[in-house]
Amino acid sequence: GQPNFQKQYPATLDTWADPVETDDKEMAILRPFLKNTNLETRGLKLTYDANRDGWDPVKFHEKVDKLGGGIVYCTTRAGIQCGGYNPKGVSVFILFCALRH
Repeated sequence: GQPNFQKQYPATLDTWADPVETDDKEMAILRPFLKNTNLETRGLKLTYDANRDGWDPVKFHEKVDKLGGGIVYCTTRAGIQCGGYNPKGVSVFILFCALRH
């Protein structure tokens, strides 16, 4: 319920989250964007990787459902990097979008 989630703040453009000791190279790139989120100071782990785990929504949900807040990060075939933050996590429904070139 509501008490389990930190207050939500708008994204900032002038303050950034500090690194966390357990961050690897990829996580260190993403960490600054987690300022004022419930993941700002928590260790991160790669839970699902489509290249490793398969490009399959069932496999995705098997890996991430009910784990709480998380981030999605991807690079398109054109090299565009994009992502998003979900403070409450995934349970049943997620919208998948595919960029086609």
